[in-house]
Amino acid sequence: MTDDICDDLAKRYENLITDRTVAQLEWEKIERYVTPYRGKFFKDEKNESSIEWSRTDVYDSTAPSAHQNLAARLHGTISNPSIRWFEIRYRDDDLNKNKEVAKWLSDANERVYYALQDSNFNLEINETYQDICGFGTSAMFLESGGDDPLIFKSIPLKEMCFESDWRGTVLRFYRLLEMTPAQILSQFGAKNVPDNIVEMDKEGQQEKQDVLFSVYPRNNKIVPVGKMQRSDRRPWAYCYFLKDTREMLGDEGGYYEMPVFVPRWRKTNSSIWGNSPAHLAMGDIMSLNKAREMQLKASEKAIDPPLFAEERAIIADLDLSAASLNVVRKLDGIKAFDSKFDIYVSDHMIDQLQNSVRDYFFYDQLMLPAPQGTPATAYEISVRYEQLQKLLGPTLGRLQNDLLDPVVSRTFRVLARAGQIPPPPQAVIDAGAELEVEYIGALSNAQKADRAASIERYGVSLANLAPTMPEVLDVVDQEELARHLGRDLGVPPDVMRGEDEIKKLREERAEMQKRAQAAEVATMEADAMTSEAGAVAAMGQGDPTLGAM
Repeated sequence: MTDDICDDLAKRYENLITDRTVAQLEWEKIERYVTPYRGKFFKDEKNESSIEWSRTDVYDSTAPSAHQNLAARLHGTISNPSIRWFEIRYRDDDLNKNKEVAKWLSDANERVYYALQDSNFNLEINETYQDICGFGTSAMFLESGGDDPLIFKSIPLKEMCFESDWRGTVLRFYRLLEMTPAQILSQFGAKNVPDNIVEMDKEGQQEKQDVLFSVYPRNNKIVPVGKMQRSDRRPWAYCYFLKDTREMLGDEGGYYEMPVFVPRWRKTNSSIWGNSPAHLAMGDIMSLNKAREMQLKASEKAIDPPLFAEERAIIADLDLSAASLNVVRKLDGIKAFDSKFDIYVSDHMIDQLQNSVRDYFFYDQLMLPAPQGTPATAYEISVRYEQLQKLLGPTLGRLQNDLLDPVVSRTFRVLARAGQIPPPPQAVIDAGAELEVEYIGALSNAQKADRAASIERYGVSLANLAPTMPEVLDVVDQEELARHLGRDLGVPPDVMRGEDEIKKLREERAEMQKRAQAAEVATMEADAMTSEAGAVAAMGQGDPTLGAM
């Protein structure tokens, strides 16, 4: 049975590699001119000496610099490691208004966030952003278990391929690993590998073997959050096997969720692969590289021009080094070649191409202006973030759906199964609550800034109208207005009171007002009785008849 699984997976992998050959041609150019040192697609790098470090045919660094800037800006604005960039909340707003439930969820948020901070997520996510901005497609792997509950790995594009389901999500994932016999034995043990691998290790051979890792569905039922299940009963299976011989290494394992996420910058029509700014800019990038190469050659001719000499004007070879002596028959028969090279024309062309490449990568739009004596104001920065939102809004939505949502969701489930997140309140279980991820990073906050500003302007406008038209306040649900404003401003849900607390607070306030009114009425009655008694006494002292009685 295992041999059939390995054989089927190997055939699927080979078909996928064949299908993506045309895409790899473009990725090869992107790797050379935009994302150097990310791995050659058509070259086996079995050992350290086979890695290419020298790039003698690349003459301009504008594209790599703009690409690195875009990847860094994505990292800093979407999942900044220095600030909290997400919140988990309930889709049912009624649960978000429950104080006990909100407090439990706030604690779960803290645990998920710090679990990501304690892992290698911030290191690997930057590699993922670089591949997304360059190749248009990337892959992030989230392993769990052992001493480290969360282990992230950004998988190089040259090592992976995948099949997608009808929704476009990952259905089967394949990764080609190159492992030495010693590495294979250390991971799987001598009892779980073929005999020839053991013999190769005994002989000290270091030749790397092609090992195929695959994740595929079992069609088992989804395991509820926090529940444990045997490896062979989990919805997703995985295995390692030798690519050439189809021999399985170790046993088949299982995952509770698909552990691999494949985000794309933009989806390419009729293809599972994505495209990026590098795809669009490739024409200008190659033109710029060629223009820079030609300029260098022309500058070399202008600085050290070739010489023209009449026949027999030179007795021996010319020595153009310093303090050299040359004997010639005719000095006027030797002239330097004037190439008529105009450095300003080439500089103008190169400047245009460089600006064009930077525009593809949103370089000027994403960078704050250089300091001009006074720092940028908060308004200028907010305008810059709003501009960033408009430029990267579609990409942000795709990254959230394909990458960040699954990362946070799987992290939550891993921690729940490990007992690091306490069981939810009974109200959550009874409601069958569904969770969703809300992003509160700089870019996401910029998207909410307009709505928060609209709510504030609306409130100010109503306050101005209320003195003359108090009926306008009847239109507003003040409680919901406050909740929406707090959510848009990133206020933690557990800071706001729940509906039960608000109801109790209002009842206590009404009771206090009722008591205050009753006390005021009693005081007024007592004052009235005192006044009446005083009046009666005054009348008695002024009437002799009353005094005689």
